[in-house]
Amino acid sequence: MARRLAVGSKMSCMRVVAERPGRTDTTPHWHENEQWVVVTSGTVHFVAEGTEYELTAGDVAFIPAGQRHTLVQVGDEGAVLYELSAPGRLDLVPGSLVPSALRFD
Repeated sequence: MARRLAVGSKMSCMRVVAERPGRTDTTPHWHENEQWVVVTSGTVHFVAEGTEYELTAGDVAFIPAGQRHTLVQVGDEGAVLYELSAPGRLDLVPGSLVPSALRFD
């Protein structure tokens, strides 16, 4: 997956290009940031609190802070999506000394 990132103190936006279809190795996690997922092309499947959802181009999902979730599948044609987080995910900046916001418990 290729990622591009823009980060501010109040919000961050990451563009994710998933070129290879199939299952992902994303570990279920949660964080203290609210997150929006906007799919601009392709299809992705993700699980939030045990329920699986299919998102296609034009779909938007909101993941509240503290909700366990994971991306589980990318459709046959790959996908492009944007992840918007508030407050901003400074831990995603390359070389950042900020601890990861991801929690796995």
